[in-house]
Amino acid sequence: MSGSSKAALSDCVEVVQDALDNAHRSLDTLRNLNVGEFEFQMSDVLTWLSAALTDEDTCMDGFEGLVGRQVKMIHDKVQNVSYVTSNALALANWLATSGVQALSGP
Repeated sequence: MSGSSKAALSDCVEVVQDALDNAHRSLDTLRNLNVGEFEFQMSDVLTWLSAALTDEDTCMDGFEGLVGRQVKMIHDKVQNVSYVTSNALALANWLATSGVQALSGP
């Protein structure tokens, strides 16, 4: 791995760790939703998942213009994580717009 690739990898590890922290924080909040704080909690979840997606994009941006098998592997893995994060954000957005009544079921 070249010096540029190593620097990009180091930066990527840092921002992906931030993304993971935000995803865990979101999951913890979703596990503990309550009626009185629903809107505030969902606002936090949407913010954290959006930040996680931005962090993942930042990681991939660091490898722009770099080539190699390892670079492609990292890019592909982060892209897969971004896909999952994007889906989580879409589901959280659905829950936030559906409101607290979505928690009670039919």
